[in-house]
Amino acid sequence: MSEELTIEDHQSDTAVLTVSRNDIRQISSVMVEGNVHHLGEQRDFRRNDLLANFLPEAGRLSVSWVRLADGEQLDVHQHPIKSMILVCKGSVRLLGDKEQELTEGDTVAVPPGARHGFVTRPGEEFCGLSVQFEGGGLYENEHAARVTFSGDSTPLAELEEHNAERLRKFSEHPFFDLFDGGHVGRDREMRERFVSALYVWSVYFQRMLYARQAACADPQLREVYAGHLREEFGHDLLLKENHGVSETVYDPILEAVGNWFVMQMYGTDEASKIVIVHMAVETCCQVFGERTGVAFSEESAAGTSYFDLHFEVDEDHRELGRDYLKGLSAAQFPQLMQVCTQAWDQIDLLFDRISAHMVR
Repeated sequence: MSEELTIEDHQSDTAVLTVSRNDIRQISSVMVEGNVHHLGEQRDFRRNDLLANFLPEAGRLSVSWVRLADGEQLDVHQHPIKSMILVCKGSVRLLGDKEQELTEGDTVAVPPGARHGFVTRPGEEFCGLSVQFEGGGLYENEHAARVTFSGDSTPLAELEEHNAERLRKFSEHPFFDLFDGGHVGRDREMRERFVSALYVWSVYFQRMLYARQAACADPQLREVYAGHLREEFGHDLLLKENHGVSETVYDPILEAVGNWFVMQMYGTDEASKIVIVHMAVETCCQVFGERTGVAFSEESAAGTSYFDLHFEVDEDHRELGRDYLKGLSAAQFPQLMQVCTQAWDQIDLLFDRISAHMVR
């Protein structure tokens, strides 16, 4: 006689879990910016209580079963985090920035901001796994999907797409080559020069948040900003005390960039501040934390790491203020597009200067 197992039965450290694909709740479409987009069959593992309890929250992994039947298409879209798609069965055509036929056993690695989609040919089927490594899955919360579809024509969607494209370009900045190639991890003096230059920006980042809090007149946003400030408070000191900031760097360009961000908190409207702080800076910081933390693995093992902390919390921070932006009129978005461009230009200049200090 079979016995029904409860969630509690499976929570033993030694119990082996088995979950049928059909026991993971399926969604087949999602609404983004008022438009419904077809997903085929999408089953995020965290929609099953057993798997949700099993998957770790720290270093949070998100996994979904995905399926496109005969002739189905997932439209070209972008998202702010890395994603990996494993072709487990059948074949499918990759769309977007790179077009390619994929078959069983192929893997697609999608960087932040890359345009991609999938379509099956008549008579074909695709079954696979979609994996994200940072925070929630793309459709884990189907009412707040973490994607921007290229076909969406709302002003906010266009702004998100522009921001994602700047993020993609930023992820290719030569600054990251120093970390990806292992140079910073092997060169102690380069690490010291890096954190000393970074500390200049970290201090200005704190000043930017103080200035925004002081100048905010909207009571609801003031509370949102206060929560953000509480979570970021003292990170400059964390960097200085835990990662060996041994000298003070003076660089007029670093000072000018830092002051640009601070002064925007006094001279722009709240929508522009959200674009600068959350769409640009926090999105940049999340990629930064992921790509640079590997050079500080010893410090991470010894205690709280500035880099690990940014990698973990900045995903939530980049989403702050989106509800406010949704309430804006279309006429306000051309100016916000300019603000977004200016903020990313300043970020690129910031990392140009940090790189210059590292390789002097």
